[in-house]
Amino acid sequence: MTRNPFLSVWTQPKETVREVLGNKGFGFTVAVAGAAGIGTGLVNVQDSGFEQSLPVAVVFLLAVLLGAAAGIAGAFIAGGLYTMVGKWFGGSGNYRRMFIAMAPCYIPQIAIGLVYIVVALIYGEQFLQAPDPDTFEMTTLPMSTYMITLLLSAVFGIWGVVITAKAIGIVHGFSSWKGLGVILSVAAVIFVIVLIIGLIVLFSIL
Repeated sequence: MTRNPFLSVWTQPKETVREVLGNKGFGFTVAVAGAAGIGTGLVNVQDSGFEQSLPVAVVFLLAVLLGAAAGIAGAFIAGGLYTMVGKWFGGSGNYRRMFIAMAPCYIPQIAIGLVYIVVALIYGEQFLQAPDPDTFEMTTLPMSTYMITLLLSAVFGIWGVVITAKAIGIVHGFSSWKGLGVILSVAAVIFVIVLIIGLIVLFSIL
């Protein structure tokens, strides 16, 4: 019996990744990554103050559309990086299998997105309002709501990393710990690239 990946990924991540690899295709990962990106889009507009220059409905619409597009683009990029760096660790995976295996990794992000959708629906324009810099407040939302969303985001985010490490290990044929090493290596490469670009921009301004 085929598992529902949106349910089984929380208790059987490895089995879920294997079933997705066997039963799903590129389209499934695109859909899941797009849905996961919606939450990221909402996070980016929270406390942004964009409601001062655009109608609230437009801000939320752009957050959803651009977030979904960014989620899909990010999945294509992540799949390539995890494939390439995994080979440095002796892996044997290919891009197609890696991209498909990424789908379950984005399910926790969908859960985060649902949390932010609920918060955005409850608070509406207040969700977008930037905190007053003179008060040193972190958010215009009630602090309890803000902390709960941060806590849930951290929990779901950590589980997403666990699933990703397992998925990388399955595709490349090595352990989940090596999969975690791939994730950390990719993060380090991205950090170095961003740092170099930042320094170049800084010195070009000075």
